[in-house]
Amino acid sequence: MTWKKRNSPSGNKFDIFVFLALTRNSQRRAAKANLKKRHREHYHITRRLHQHPVLRSTVTVTTTTYQLEKKPCHISGRIASLHMTAYCFDVLYAALRNHQTPKIPPTIPNDKYPLFVTWKKGYDRRLRGCIGTFTNLVLHKGLHEYAIISAFKDSRFDPITLHEVDQLHCTVSILINFEKARDYRDWVVGIHGIRIEFQDNHHYRDAVYLPEVASEQGWDHTETIDNLMRKGGYRGHISEETRMKVNVVRFQSDKVLMSYQEYVDYKSNYGEPLLTDPGGRRGLFHSCRP
Repeated sequence: MTWKKRNSPSGNKFDIFVFLALTRNSQRRAAKANLKKRHREHYHITRRLHQHPVLRSTVTVTTTTYQLEKKPCHISGRIASLHMTAYCFDVLYAALRNHQTPKIPPTIPNDKYPLFVTWKKGYDRRLRGCIGTFTNLVLHKGLHEYAIISAFKDSRFDPITLHEVDQLHCTVSILINFEKARDYRDWVVGIHGIRIEFQDNHHYRDAVYLPEVASEQGWDHTETIDNLMRKGGYRGHISEETRMKVNVVRFQSDKVLMSYQEYVDYKSNYGEPLLTDPGGRRGLFHSCRP
């Protein structure tokens, strides 16, 4: 090895070591400067959101929530996945056919989260069932349990039947970032879901809307809280004073949607064989288009 090839001020080893140390420090400074530049770019992209009176504590970008002002928030990659919705379809099919409960795929973690499972039907995606829990459940148990409950035990609808399945869309919503709101207006339509609790003639009532509900219905804060109170069973007059007495918890959700056809494609892509119906035809369910 020839030391003079290092382009150092002189050829002795001590100068070479000093030169290399300075070079490494220069590289570290360049890396830090690049990181600061990226942080500045992120700030300029999100500054309007983090100046918002509600979103100043957290900013949601796609499926990741970034921390601002050193306030607690959820920081992770995507939680919900197509493996979860495909498993819900598996569970539904097994229940309708009285088959053995399918095994949970190893691709689904067994962490604890509150969750909701939603079934919608047809091209216009009419609601067929939506039930969940705010209790932290291990996902293996929670997905199986609420795929069944939302399909068959939502009192607003008749139980889902076999001939409907190829028209269904399944959504799994993992609930995150729970925060107590200051009042019924302290949340953002399209970003937050809300859970309310209130007293009605000494009766405790509660109700919940997922984040997408208010935006899909075109409601503002007042319309949302009024409809949610009716959903919770309140039949009295709703005034501004009544709304201000409601306790509100806001939250966000990480969700994934899968149609029946996407479920069929999923099974094919992962090399999982399609089931055979009693008539001997190869397929998952009887075909019944709207």
